[in-house]
Amino acid sequence: MSEQTADPGVRQPVQISPIGYVVTGYARPQDAPAQATENYREPGRVVVHDEYADGLAGLERWTHVWLLTWLHSQDDDEAGTLKCVPRGGARGGTHRGVFSTRSPNRPSRLGMSLVRVLSVEGNVVHFNGVDLVDGTPVLDIKPWVRGTDTPPDLRA
Repeated sequence: MSEQTADPGVRQPVQISPIGYVVTGYARPQDAPAQATENYREPGRVVVHDEYADGLAGLERWTHVWLLTWLHSQDDDEAGTLKCVPRGGARGGTHRGVFSTRSPNRPSRLGMSLVRVLSVEGNVVHFNGVDLVDGTPVLDIKPWVRGTDTPPDLRA
């Protein structure tokens, strides 16, 4: 039996506007690396829209940030897939639910990339760790924090 929520409004559409976009050398999702950490040396940029540029103050003090993105290059069939074969399991792999994978093909089209901050110049964040298509909308940028982003039972 499905879990019921007390507030049926939870299923209402959410409206959000990008704060900027990514500049990379990839035109198609299938050409981009699967994870930023697998392409850790390649530089990219986030261009933040001018009205949000003040929000970058102090960002250069962090070594890494999470880029929360809208995976706009997917077609509707890819975004609606609820089961997929995880990457690396394409040969004889079994299908799993998309929420148990890191597949970019998600019903929400939300992406997250952990990138290394190189510098912040005005409204531009230079980073290493490209796994996004050129023009990918950026919804938010959040600092990666070693203690906070590592569960207590996994800390060395």
